[in-house]
Amino acid sequence: MWHLVINLLFLVLGLIFGSFFNVVIYRLPKKDLSIFKPERSFCPNCKAQIKWIDNIPIFSYLFLGGKCRYCKEKISLRYPLVEGITGISFLLNSIFFPIEQAIFLCLLSSGLIITSFIDLDNYLIPDSGIILIAAGSFGWSTIRGNFPFNLLDALIILAIFSLFFFIANKFKKDSFGFGDVELFSCLALGISLIGTLFAVLIASLAGIVYYLIISRKNGSKNKLLPFGPFISLGGYIVFFVLDVINNFYRIS
Repeated sequence: MWHLVINLLFLVLGLIFGSFFNVVIYRLPKKDLSIFKPERSFCPNCKAQIKWIDNIPIFSYLFLGGKCRYCKEKISLRYPLVEGITGISFLLNSIFFPIEQAIFLCLLSSGLIITSFIDLDNYLIPDSGIILIAAGSFGWSTIRGNFPFNLLDALIILAIFSLFFFIANKFKKDSFGFGDVELFSCLALGISLIGTLFAVLIASLAGIVYYLIISRKNGSKNKLLPFGPFISLGGYIVFFVLDVINNFYRIS
């Protein structure tokens, strides 16, 4: 019964934080806005302030029929999607890991979600997202007794991907962003060197599938591909199977 209460609490907190992350994702890349100013959320179309009753995660979107109460402009599906993903990730973290580890993993997944959606919209990986990912990844790994080896793994990954960054961009400019290098390095703090290689594999396969789908849909193969969301997906999956990977390769 106690575990069920904890899981439910993590789910509710995830939905609430997901609502706040929508604000961060929308405002952070914009120079004329800050996360806390204006204090109240507003409709991006008509600028009307949103009442608290219209700001309840997922429920308000469904209640309003996916439209602004005032101007009737469609509300982006991204809003309930971010809330739902955050809630589910917090729930999964609490189910599969002890509460101390789950808290740090929630910090990490928060950074991954913010980073992924900002990268999707702006081809940009924000420093604030990287900090959250690094803190969550480092804390999770340290609790599991991997300090200081997690620092060494992160430095190795940083060196490898920095070299790849310079080589890739020498042949084609902006083909690989340094934000991706930082993202892989931060994940390595938690999933180690071998885990990061698996994250690369998952991210690459997911990115290829996505690229083939959108290139076929849009009839163009020149569209830029934000790699951050796929790195985030690959890294997050590896956290759940890391023990299996380590046991397979007999890594303590």
